[in-house]
Parts: sequence; C-alpha cells; structure tokens
Amino acid sequence: MPIRTLPVRLSLGSETPTTAVVNIADWTLFERVKRGTIAMTFCWCGAAIVLPIPMVHLVVPPVLILLGPVLFMWRLLTHSSFKEVVGRCPRCKEERTMSMGGRVQSETNVFCDGCGNQLTLRLEQPS
Repeated sequence: MPIRTLPVRLSLGSETPTTAVVNIADWTLFERVKRGTIAMTFCWCGAAIVLPIPMVHLVVPPVLILLGPVLFMWRLLTHSSFKEVVGRCPRCKEERTMSMGGRVQSETNVFCDGCGNQLTLRLEQPS
C-alpha cells in the first residue's frame, strides 16, 4: 500500500484557512479484494451467528447476506482512501495530526483532536 501526500486547505467558518498535508493510501487490487473479502466474511458470519435467535433470524440474516456483496463491491471500488492530516487547526492554531478515513474526495470533513471542531478539508488544485 503506497502512501502519497497532497497539500490541502483546512477551513472553519470565519477563521483564516490554514494549509496542511494529507496522507492518502493507494490500495492495490490484491489489497482491495482482501479488504472486500474480510467485510463480506464478517457479514456472512454475523448472519450465521444470529440465525438461531428467535424473531431476529427473520430480518438480520437476510440483511447481512445481502450487505456482504455490497460491502465487497464498495471496498473493491475504493482505489484510495485518506489516512491522516498533518497541519495547523484554524481555530486552536495548534499543529496536529488528525486521523481520518474514507474515500478520497475533493472536499470532506475532519475533526480537530484538540478543540473538537469539524474542519472542512479541500484538496488544493495543482497550478
């Protein structure tokens, strides 16, 4: 899983935006298949575990059985994901390393570990 870094801008309401660096994990095909298989296996094992429970076995196993392939495809189609952001929070002005996850998008949200504010993260366009 190669890691690449990109410059980003962190903003919060009327505060002055700051620059930061985001680490992005690029998943290989093998890693994506592995992650998808793990998610699907957890769903199907969960369906098997709740099967003997009365009333629950009517709803939960079918949902988990259908959710397994959906999660597999979601993981398979996720080529890269955010790992962490290193930069100065616009509100508390402290240099922080903020953990995050999810698909790479041009704009997303991240929470500051210090002040707890939800910051807007925007990928900077190369000039």
